[in-house]
Amino acid sequence: MYRKFLRLTKSLTVSFEKVVNFLTTQEHNPLYFHGALPLYIFWFLIFSGILLWMYYIPTLDRAWSSVNYISALPVPGDPVNEAAGIPYGAVVRGIHRWGAAGMMITTILHMLRVYFTDRHRSWRWLPWVTGVALLAFVLFVGLTGYLLVWDARAYYIVVATQRLLEAVPVAGAALSRFLVGGDGITDYTLTRFLFFHVGGAVLIFLLVWMHFIRLKQPVATPSRATNFMVLGFILVAAGTLPAINITRELLQKYAADPRIAAQALYVASDAPAQIGTLVDTIRYDAWYMFPYWLVQNVGVTWTWLILGGATLLLCVAPFYPKDRRANIAEVIEAKCTGCTFCSQDCPFEAITMVDRAPGSKFKQIAVVQAARCSECGICVGACPFQAIELPELHSKTLEADLLDLVKKGA
Repeated sequence: MYRKFLRLTKSLTVSFEKVVNFLTTQEHNPLYFHGALPLYIFWFLIFSGILLWMYYIPTLDRAWSSVNYISALPVPGDPVNEAAGIPYGAVVRGIHRWGAAGMMITTILHMLRVYFTDRHRSWRWLPWVTGVALLAFVLFVGLTGYLLVWDARAYYIVVATQRLLEAVPVAGAALSRFLVGGDGITDYTLTRFLFFHVGGAVLIFLLVWMHFIRLKQPVATPSRATNFMVLGFILVAAGTLPAINITRELLQKYAADPRIAAQALYVASDAPAQIGTLVDTIRYDAWYMFPYWLVQNVGVTWTWLILGGATLLLCVAPFYPKDRRANIAEVIEAKCTGCTFCSQDCPFEAITMVDRAPGSKFKQIAVVQAARCSECGICVGACPFQAIELPELHSKTLEADLLDLVKKGA
């Protein structure tokens, strides 16, 4: 039943991608760059984040005002507001804000595409599991970004996170203190959140390296047209809905300005946080704040069970159902000349070259790492000496099949 489900999702996914090909051409179909898009957007977050970091002050009494200074309301004719902010600061913050949403969306789409096309199981377990870790870190870094604004919503998130951590057996209290850096929230707390935000982003790079470690030629860059399209989406979003600190007080002050009133529904930040004063409800970001929606609606225990269960299912997904692997490539030692062609062409880093014993005719021999072999047969085609075979698919048979496909124009 589960195999049938995967075959169905694969068929539907491929059919949908063929439809998109009619609109974008196969060369520029963004769905074919599903893995490269999150990394491409990540660069926007890095550069816009560095610009924001230059003006951010991580203290309880200056954090909100420094963010407000960056994204001052652009009200033409108002000399105070025109002079008080960073030129295009709201747009840069908007790029960071919408880029973060874009990265989470493309990361989820990437995982769904890999899952629906059954490219997550067996020897692909390492890219999948590191992908799950990347999803968790993207969520973590995004949430810490909301904390740095230090508005009423940020304070609510801190309190809710402490409730979640305190529910952890044995280590709960220590984890809660670790989050804020002591028994209470101080200036060091925001410094800590800034470290979590920047340090988490650095760890994303490390996880990306682990994600690619078994792929010889990963697609890390979308096509030029796709790059411009994504860049356009982010810039249009940041330009039309810039991240501005619109509060009730500012809305009242600029009520006569239709441009400000038009953005009333998009409130990037709330009023400054007041420690000890917790708001009743917060605005939830669909991509980053679903854990807090769960806390508010189903409670702490069920939130842990749902999040933990979902993470466990994602981590074990590559190992079920277990495939029968009887066609792993085998090297014929007498024919191997150590030319390295098979090692160079293997897309999954499954073949390594090792030194032969002293006195051998050839210096090296290819060795197949069974756990990484995808049984694809590329190494068989790459070897000019027929020194590597798939046990259940002889090279002559494979060659005949390929020629047959060529004749059919496949």
